[in-house]
Amino acid sequence: MKFEKTMGFYDSNRLGDILFIFHKNHKKYLNDELSRYDLSLIQALCILMIHESDELNQKDLAQGLYLTKGAITKAVKKLEDGKWISRERSVHDRRHFVLKLTEKGEGFIPVLYEINKDWETRMGLNDLDPEFMKTFSELTLKSIDLNLKK
Repeated sequence: MKFEKTMGFYDSNRLGDILFIFHKNHKKYLNDELSRYDLSLIQALCILMIHESDELNQKDLAQGLYLTKGAITKAVKKLEDGKWISRERSVHDRRHFVLKLTEKGEGFIPVLYEINKDWETRMGLNDLDPEFMKTFSELTLKSIDLNLKK
């Protein structure tokens, strides 16, 4: 086997490692689809978060996506240059800028949902047993809780 020395630490037969592979391939699929629009997954997630928020600044975006300020600055710059978003002074605090979607950005929201829906359909995720999804959701929350306790 190609990765024999990693067995015991990384094993494609273990749930966590299978999920890692699944997640990586989902991200690759989304990045490939989004590249048609000259966007990355991080930029698309920024667009979605801005869409769902009234008063979102770059700091909130970085915290919400668990990314560094530098990564968000780069993504926001590219989105602003591409006319996907604009920055406006906050009415609550004139020192801060609020990120807003432009008409182009708002118009892209249905496309983002369609890209992910297509992936879920191709993967057969809509056909999964509801009991499996319930158990998996509980495990996900347990893993979050475990990491929060550190």
